[in-house]
Parts: sequence; structure tokens; C-alpha cells
Amino acid sequence: MLIGVSEGQGWRYEVIERRDDYLVRMRDLDTGALEESDSKLFRTAVVALAYADLSAAFDHYAAARIAGEDGADLERALAAQRALYEDISGRLGDEGMSAQMLATLEHGAETANRRRLH
Repeated sequence: MLIGVSEGQGWRYEVIERRDDYLVRMRDLDTGALEESDSKLFRTAVVALAYADLSAAFDHYAAARIAGEDGADLERALAAQRALYEDISGRLGDEGMSAQMLATLEHGAETANRRRLH
């Protein structure tokens, strides 16, 4: 279930509640396509939401820099959002994990649990 959204300049960061965790995924604002390779999993909703906000702030800042605009205000907003995310993440002990890393670990565990018949 979608529980939160933060929009950057070119990407929308969606927070999805799953059975045991919270997934933050990126969606291209122009095409609506998902970019699954940068998805990240968190144990807590509050850290996932803070990460989505941080990602959107970085997206705005990076777009301004690429366009050659003065990004001083965006840089301050990004620094504040980064500090907030790091504080919440540190307090809750939730640094998140790459969704690809989790899939790799789960696949390895499944393989290790299989019995070989000779």
C-alpha cells in the first residue's frame, strides 16, 4: 500500500508499506516508469519517509546545479533534510538496505536450504 510520496525534479519517491518492511522506490515523473535498481528497504515507516524526502531534496538540488542555477537555498534544505534523516535513522537503528541486496541474500538462503539428492 502506498503510504507516502516525495517529488523531486525528475523523480517521484514512493514509500510502499509491505508485510515486514517499507520500500522506497523511484518513479520517473515524465514516463511513469519505475526504476527498481535504486529501491531501498527500511524496517520503519518514519525512516523510509525521511529517506524519500532526502532523495527528493537531492533531486531538486542536483537539477538546479545541472541547470546552472543558484542552488544555495536548495543546498541548505538538502543539508537540513540529510541531518534529519541521519538523526532519525541513527535513533531507530534503521539504515535501510538495497532491495537488490535483500533479493540476493534471500536467493542465497533459499539455495543453501535446498537438499541435494545424489
